Amino acid sequence: MDEYAFDDVLTGGTVTFAGLRLGAAVSAGVDAGAPRRCATLFFPGCSLLNYALPLVQSVYDLLREADVVEGISLLCCGKILSFEPDGANVRAAFEDELRDHVAAAGVERIVAACPNCVAALSAALAADERTAHVQVVALPGELAKLGYRIDAEVARRMLGDGVKAYAAAGCGAGAAATAGDDLKFCVHDSCPDRESGAFADGVRALLPPELVVEAAHIRKKSFCCGSLLRAAGKFDAADKQARRHGEEAVEVQAAGIVTACVSCAFQLSMAQTAVPVFHYLELLYDWRVDWRGADQYMKLRFLFDEPDEAGSGRAYAGLAGEAADAAGAAAKANGEGEAR
Repeated sequence: MDEYAFDDVLTGGTVTFAGLRLGAAVSAGVDAGAPRRCATLFFPGCSLLNYALPLVQSVYDLLREADVVEGISLLCCGKILSFEPDGANVRAAFEDELRDHVAAAGVERIVAACPNCVAALSAALAADERTAHVQVVALPGELAKLGYRIDAEVARRMLGDGVKAYAAAGCGAGAAATAGDDLKFCVHDSCPDRESGAFADGVRALLPPELVVEAAHIRKKSFCCGSLLRAAGKFDAADKQARRHGEEAVEVQAAGIVTACVSCAFQLSMAQTAVPVFHYLELLYDWRVDWRGADQYMKLRFLFDEPDEAGSGRAYAGLAGEAADAAGAAAKANGEGEAR
């Protein structure tokens, strides 16, 4: 079984994962709660961490070897806390502590893998003069600057395999509109990226242009995949949003959808059956996520302190505090928590 271990810059702790089921051992260490000095760090975000742990490791290794980042933090950006009981106050308290730790660590630049994280971190850090100067940049753009590109043959093969799997399952309304090797993707642009377009630009820079067709609603005109509605408990409306994206893909004869957001990839995979869905890192690394089994992995969101989970239904793991607190968080992460 593969083991993954990360030294978290912002908390001073070490998190070890045994395999893909995300049982986590949290080691507080001697300097528990004390940030480590680090000017540049990788911020994968909860979704990538839970759904695609091997990709977190691979991307982190790549960025470190290229001297783009020095360290990593597994913390949640805090956005999802808004959906918890007393969410506004809970999120504000978390962001206060986040700013304290970012300032103490001397962070100057954050490379974030998630559009939600870029938006949430940018807003939170801008609210404090100690952290307002910190740059928060989108991962796909950084990968493109380093010269990485998605291989066209790999993308065609993975898309073809996805179409075949959908057809075998009685799905894939869009598959009949495409034939042979002439398979195309359309890109779903996530809500938090509408203004900057950083993820939209980065993903398109990585994709082979000959494999991309554009749907009706992209970039500033893009509409939600349904994840926000799902987080708010509006499941029928959420799935209706996802089905609209599948319909728009079929309209432009796209055989698959590419996203820059893991949450979007999950929602669009689970709630529409017209075309298969890919996160761009799957195509870049030739490694497929089992999206229909991925919901069982969404167990961990790392925070500084262990919150009151009464009525929450979410399994949080705190990373700061005394060793006893860390041990308790590890025990909870190893089986007591409920998958969202």
